[in-house]
Order: sequence, then C-alpha cells, then structure tokens
Amino acid sequence: MKITIIAPFAFGYTSHIEKALNASNGVEASTLYLDKPSFKYRNLGHKIQNFVSKLFGKNLKKTFVFDRIKKEMQTIGKQDAIFIIRPDMLDDGTLRFLRKFTPNFIAYYYDSTRRFPRKLDIVNHFDTIYSYDKQDIKDNGFKFLTNYIFSENSSKDYDCQFFNISTNDHRFPLIENLAKYLKEKQWTYNIKVFNGSPMEANHVEIINVHQSIKEVEKMILKSKIIVEIQRNDQVGLSFRIFEALGYRKKLITTNTDVVNYDFYNPQNILVIDENDIEIPEHFVTSPYVEIEDSILDKYRIENWVKPIFEL
Repeated sequence: MKITIIAPFAFGYTSHIEKALNASNGVEASTLYLDKPSFKYRNLGHKIQNFVSKLFGKNLKKTFVFDRIKKEMQTIGKQDAIFIIRPDMLDDGTLRFLRKFTPNFIAYYYDSTRRFPRKLDIVNHFDTIYSYDKQDIKDNGFKFLTNYIFSENSSKDYDCQFFNISTNDHRFPLIENLAKYLKEKQWTYNIKVFNGSPMEANHVEIINVHQSIKEVEKMILKSKIIVEIQRNDQVGLSFRIFEALGYRKKLITTNTDVVNYDFYNPQNILVIDENDIEIPEHFVTSPYVEIEDSILDKYRIENWVKPIFEL
C-alpha cells in the first residue's frame, strides 16, 4: 500500500506518522512537507517582485510551494491514499491536481474551521475528513480523531514543578497571570513564550527561537507538571495533553472537555478556571497515577494510523 502524507513539519510532530506507517507490514509511506524546503529569495529584485505580485493577488512564496508539491507528486506517482494535514494551505488548483493521484483523498483538520475558515471552502475535495474538534464534528459531520502519543519516556529527576511553552497570542495574559500565581505559591516553574523578537514580560521567559520537539521533550522530562492553555478557537485536545500521557506527567489545563476522555484521572489532570486560578497543594505534591496500558494503546501513533488507512 502506497501512502503519501502532505503536512507542515510542525516542529517534528507530523514526522511520526510516516514512521508509524512504514513500520506496518506492506506499507510504503513518504511525506511532502508544506514548509520544507523553505522559499528563498534569489536577490533583492526577486523580493521586490514578490511584494509587487502580492498587490495583484499573487504570492511567489505560495506559488513556489504549490509548484514544488506538484513536481514531487509527479515523481512519486499514483498512491493508494493521500493524507493531508492543513490542506487549507494549498490552493484549489493544487488540491484538484493531487486528487488525480489517488482514489482515497483524506484530510485531517487539527485546527478548527473557526481558526481557519478556508477549511470549509475545500470540504468537497476530499473523500474523508477527520477532525479533533468536537464542535466542527457536530457542525460539519467530520469524523472524530484525536491527536496521538508519538513518544514515551519518564523521569522523576525534576528541575522544576511546572512547565509550559507557547507562542505569544491571546493566551499570554493568562500565562503571565498563572506564572505570577506560581511564584506567589513559591512553586518552581519553567514557562517560555516564543515571540520572535524581544518583548516585556514580568513572570515568564521570552524566547526568540523556536524550540525543537527534542528540546521540548528534555524540558518536559525535567518537570513534574505540564501546563496547557487552550486556544479560544478550538475544542480538541492539543499535543501538550498527549505529551503528558506519553511522558507520564501531571497536567494542568483550561480545556474542560478533557474530563470526558477515558485517560482522565483527577490525581493526574487538573482543570483550572482561567478567571480564577486555584491549584490545590495536594495536586502538586501527590504522585502521578499510571494509566492502564490498554487505554494508552488506543492513542499511540502506531494504532492511531490503523483506522485511517484500514491497516
């Protein structure tokens, strides 16, 4: 069975899908990344040309990506399935082109249509659309699919009690407030916010370079509790929650839906109110409770791929 995955690199999270598929008997999988290799201007004139083109509705960077994906697909040839994450990053012409290469065109929306409305415009291109967002599933009839456990490890050698890493967006005031709360409680924490350029912060560390998935893993393993702040425009469970499961870490989250999953244990997972943060001492000091392997098995990447491709 030949499968092509088309996806953003996403710091390495999506690379695990190809590995899991190629570990399955009779499967030959490859990945075309939407953002690697990246577009580079040949010179200043080329940069100016792109600026002018944008004024007339054409983006050379996007055209470069579309052309590269098409050429790579022509080289790979016909596939039994093509699986696209973030298909809204491609134009309709490219989606129609890719559709010709497979009888099984599948999309996974791991961001909500409320965050990226174009996803609703391209629904008709696909045979099957999966989503982890329960609101999108209810409103649009997509198939439910969570994110996955891609790595497992454990450590009780802590440098700090709390860990969070995120980008600077609407969550920043809450993250600052949470860090202030932890500081007042005299609990140790490692909370980083990526901004791309210097900015002021009172209680968190601002970083200007993205951390790789391996670097994040090291920081998670050196902490006892992962903090996950849900975006306002999503209902699904982020990778941070599945990292907590894989690395056997406690979790503090603002996602109230997490209590509806079979891995939920109140000693491991605490849901907080972003407007009234309250973290009990016993949650911080009590040990992590191991989750039954039969429950974790459903979310492991090697099993996550099976129903999608009928393996």
